[in-house]
Amino acid sequence: MNSMPILIHREKFFYAGPMRVKLSFEGVFFMFLDVLYGKAGTGKSYAMLEEIKEKMRENPLGDPIILIAPTQNTFQLEQAFVNDPDLRGSLRTEVLHFERLSHRVFQEVGGLNEEQLSKAATEMMIYDILHQEKSELQLYGSQIDYYGFSEKLYEQIQDFKKYAVSPEQITELIATHPMQTRMKHKLHDIAHIYQRLEDRIQGNYVSTEDTLQRFIEMMPQSDWLSRAEIYIDGFHNFSTLEYQILRGLAQNCKRVSVLLTTNGDKDTFSLFRKPSEVLTHLEDIAHDLGTTLHKRQFKQQQRFLTEDLSHLEHQFDALQPSTVNAQGNIRILESSSMREEVNEVARQIIKDNREHRRRYQDVAILYRDESYAYLLESILPQYGIPYHIDVKRSMTHHPVMEMFRSLIEVVQTNWNFEPLMRLFKTGVLTRNTKDDHYLIDLLENFVLERGIYGQRWIDDRYFTIEQFSKMGLKHHKLTEEDRETFEKVVQLKSYVMNHVLQLERNLKEATTAVEYATAFYETIEDFGLPNQLMTERDEFEVEGETQKAEEIDQIWQGFIQTLDDLVRVFDTSSMTVKRFLELLDIGLDQLEFVMIPQTLDQVSIGTMDLAKVDNKAHVYLIGVNDGSLPQSVNSSSLITDDEKRLFEENADIELSPTSDILQMDEAFVCYIAMTRARQQLTMSYSLMGNSGEEKEPSPYLAQIQALFNQLPTTNIHHYHQREPLALMQHPHQTKTALFESLQAWLNEEIVADTWLDTYQVLRDDSELNDGLNYLLSALTYNNETVQLSNQLSKKLYGKTMNASVSRFEGYQNCPFKHYASHGLRLNERTKYKLENFDLGDIFHQVLRYISERLNGDFTNLQPNQIHQLTVEALNEILPEVQFNVLNSTAYYRYLSQRIGTIVESTLKALKYQGEHSKFVPQRFEAGFRRKPRNNNELEATPLQTRQGIPINIRGQIDRIDTYQKEDKSYVNVVDYKSSKTSGTLDLTKVYYGLQMQMMTYMDVVLQNKMRLGLTEMTKPGGLLYFHVHQPRPSYQLNELLQKDFGQEFLGAYRLNGLLNDDEEVLDAFDTRFEPQFKSDIVPLRAKKDGALHYSSKVANEETIYKFLKHNRQNFIDIASDIMDGHTEVAPLRYDDKLPCEFCNYRAVCHVDSLIDSKHYRSVDETIDPLQAIQDEKLEGEYQ
Repeated sequence: MNSMPILIHREKFFYAGPMRVKLSFEGVFFMFLDVLYGKAGTGKSYAMLEEIKEKMRENPLGDPIILIAPTQNTFQLEQAFVNDPDLRGSLRTEVLHFERLSHRVFQEVGGLNEEQLSKAATEMMIYDILHQEKSELQLYGSQIDYYGFSEKLYEQIQDFKKYAVSPEQITELIATHPMQTRMKHKLHDIAHIYQRLEDRIQGNYVSTEDTLQRFIEMMPQSDWLSRAEIYIDGFHNFSTLEYQILRGLAQNCKRVSVLLTTNGDKDTFSLFRKPSEVLTHLEDIAHDLGTTLHKRQFKQQQRFLTEDLSHLEHQFDALQPSTVNAQGNIRILESSSMREEVNEVARQIIKDNREHRRRYQDVAILYRDESYAYLLESILPQYGIPYHIDVKRSMTHHPVMEMFRSLIEVVQTNWNFEPLMRLFKTGVLTRNTKDDHYLIDLLENFVLERGIYGQRWIDDRYFTIEQFSKMGLKHHKLTEEDRETFEKVVQLKSYVMNHVLQLERNLKEATTAVEYATAFYETIEDFGLPNQLMTERDEFEVEGETQKAEEIDQIWQGFIQTLDDLVRVFDTSSMTVKRFLELLDIGLDQLEFVMIPQTLDQVSIGTMDLAKVDNKAHVYLIGVNDGSLPQSVNSSSLITDDEKRLFEENADIELSPTSDILQMDEAFVCYIAMTRARQQLTMSYSLMGNSGEEKEPSPYLAQIQALFNQLPTTNIHHYHQREPLALMQHPHQTKTALFESLQAWLNEEIVADTWLDTYQVLRDDSELNDGLNYLLSALTYNNETVQLSNQLSKKLYGKTMNASVSRFEGYQNCPFKHYASHGLRLNERTKYKLENFDLGDIFHQVLRYISERLNGDFTNLQPNQIHQLTVEALNEILPEVQFNVLNSTAYYRYLSQRIGTIVESTLKALKYQGEHSKFVPQRFEAGFRRKPRNNNELEATPLQTRQGIPINIRGQIDRIDTYQKEDKSYVNVVDYKSSKTSGTLDLTKVYYGLQMQMMTYMDVVLQNKMRLGLTEMTKPGGLLYFHVHQPRPSYQLNELLQKDFGQEFLGAYRLNGLLNDDEEVLDAFDTRFEPQFKSDIVPLRAKKDGALHYSSKVANEETIYKFLKHNRQNFIDIASDIMDGHTEVAPLRYDDKLPCEFCNYRAVCHVDSLIDSKHYRSVDETIDPLQAIQDEKLEGEYQ
């Protein structure tokens, strides 16, 4: 990029008042601007510090010396003076950053009367302006409420200020240069908000950038500054505003020295492009001020103590690099995962600390991918490694901050469930309640089930103790202990809700920002929160948890600061509660923890971009993957790269670097990071990311390897296989590795004998064997359950088994599921929403209601009668469903209408089927049990287990249809299903006891021919499912006019199941049955010759009887297994699927295919159930 236009542009902004003429003591003109430059490790900073120290020794109280460094470097540089045995600190030298330097001058000369705005306060102000000026915005009007938008706008305005761009310049650019409409509107909106922000803060407040601009103006008045010598170190580039400061310092100070990491190469594609560009700008400043830029180049390497590191630095950017033999001071590690990578780094640090006496403070870890920060925080404590991560963490996820923000959201959303439960679960307001977490869990269960929201939270009718007895799928009687527990739940709920009500009352009385802030603070104070937090802080300090104590301090201070910012910015301005809470939430969202190191001897951890580590004995660069180094740079600012170029080309305005420029500087980032070490450098990468994605090593690694002979990449896994002792650096981690090795040994894999020796050593050492047995118990863990004794089985299940069909089907799916549900009687949590089984119940109840009204005769239904009966049935039944859930929201009210539509479609189908069938509905919702309670119920003959325990089956048949021909009666059993999957008769499932319902219904009906008024010769007709639904058309547009949708929809209700193929009954299923006919009522189709088509679902009478007998035997076998005490986690696999996928007891059984697959049972899907059933021998009743 040509620098000349930029320099011409800078002339417009560098002027900072008339040039001051400097006089030395002899009265001679004096101005000194110099630059110390050289490649990394050449001793620039060392020379600067020695020069400063020498001046301090000669004259400790002489003219001020100011060392300017980036914020993250100031502490490290101050330590250099404090740790010097000759100085022990400094009165003459101050280490500052630009902002602190400006405040130092303001203290001397004044000139800054306005209050400085924090980032949070500025964002709150921008948010308020956005809403006030919404009608003026041309592009962003619809986005102002999006989360984080005000922060993006703040960052963009801050960027403009750093590069000395005013709103007037943006407006002028829009007016004088053609551009796309979208860009024009965007710049208009940004300039408009920028101008309104400037208008509002004018004369009252200043931002950081405004402070620095004022600093430039006040420099000539500072006597302290005029006597000062300035050293600037740690910067690789500067913004326009910072260049203006440099120019001002050069004009007004005795001397300014700038240190740069560059070899002076100004080529556009040079490794040192960025710092060399700074060198060019300094030359221009010196030329403009009529002086010479004095240059001191450092060429001799000082930092590196090993030839490897010296060669790497020297040859990294060479066009024709030379190669040398590697001496082992540079390592490249390859790991299979990021976790393994961090573990290996931790092991190496421990080893160096123990074997080489390397202090932790001589070690640094640098990363680029933020995921590593979380891994380091979780893994390093396991090794007992002290560390300090130089990253500001957001306060958002701390329980106290979550409590503040949840409290705000509770008021904003009128007590929605999610924010209220977050408020409870922080535990901040309920800390003094015993077992508060357990009580909150019970409250959550109850609230989820009853759909508590809004004013229901304080309606006592919803929180009576009796209501808690109805929790879950199984209602239960409350013991005295249960009552006491639920009373505590209600008390805890009332305590928190009273706090919320108090806050709302206080906020309602306020109208201005200061009143709202006061009300909010006083409410928090009334909660007793300040005292509670201070007590917690003191407890942490006593326990030695200084970081946790500091976090509480910073959160409270941050909360107070945010309220202060609100009052400072808006004071007595009127606003709504909604606006106040939005502004407060924005302010709290910006708060971050700033932690100082807790001890001196600790590993320094930071990012490669902001590394404030120098001269460390060993530096680890982790995550050196393509995509991280070099990093794919994507601009996230509101102004795109193309728009930045438009500013530069048309208005001579330079903004922050574009993505392509940043991409060019990635090699420099790598260079700076890898030259921080003095003795050893370890670079590592992983082949897999946190989400399982594949990763590639950084191309820089190949470039580095090309500089050395014999610098291989070490695969960590292979290395540990060769050297198992390398894994044994810390007891905790060694036990984990030992477990993995012993597991491999048990699986008959080859394992080093070292691990068996390690096991014996750990086992026999009382200090090392803590937790070893517990860990090793997992080696033989197979998730086996204990078979119950006969005595215990009878206690759990009773001496008589009274059960529904679904219970036996459930056992066949998985014995443990049956044990959890019917043995332990675990009560599953229900939710305030409509489940699939609820829909099925609704359809059953509605159809039963209508059937009773019609006495089962659907054939004479008229269209208006269908609608009238449907409305009447729904009005009767829906309010009883799930505590009137269908009237709770607009969605559920719409669903109620859909249910009505489906019922009407179903009635039309039933009418149609009745018109074409000789079978007549005789019974609806016919219950059956061992001892019928009335004449409408049927009797089910008891069976008996192998242990002699009676099996009493109970249930309910949705519909029984009968057809009588001479002295024979035929019966159909019909079951309504709301799901197509469950409404399919699968004979393989029937054979294996997974679908016992229809065979059981037919068996019961045949046992009750007398109660049903049927003939002695009663035979099975059909076992049929009716799918209750609303069919949808799926036709092309040109078919719409040709299709008879009425006929098509009725066909979609065709019954599914199994029919008796007796010719006497075939035409009774469908009166239209004839050759070459396909029924749209039942699964029946005839060929041309009248024979049944293969697609017909039929079986002969003997086969149906054999299925009935086999079904009875399934009942006996299953019940016998239950009473034998079987509780195995042994799901039955069918169609390559396990019933575990949707099982509600997975959290209890911990099913795991790696452990439990050997226990899985499988259905033999190769069998033909119709063929297999022929082996059954009919005896007695069904002979």
